[in-house]
Amino acid sequence: MTLTTQTQQLLARMRELLPVSEDDIVQRGIAETVTARIVDLRRRTMELISRHKSIEALEKKIKVEGVSPDDHTLYTDLLEWNAAQHELSQLAGFLGAAQ
Repeated sequence: MTLTTQTQQLLARMRELLPVSEDDIVQRGIAETVTARIVDLRRRTMELISRHKSIEALEKKIKVEGVSPDDHTLYTDLLEWNAAQHELSQLAGFLGAAQ
């Protein structure tokens, strides 16, 4: 991994201040980044739940009503919800394996 000069300097300063290795710092940074993404995805999923109740209800609504040629919001929400579920699954597995 290539680090910028600024990042190398920050790592050196941090190691002077705290008794941690560069590896610990990088691992914690990865874990924090993944955790922040999980929080964002869960927040968005909660917004979708408040709007549509459940992914099954949204799928049923699309099946019954179809998707308007002028408004793809329902379909976009479904795609986003499915993508969020997939990414959450992947990230949870990643965090579990990383610990």
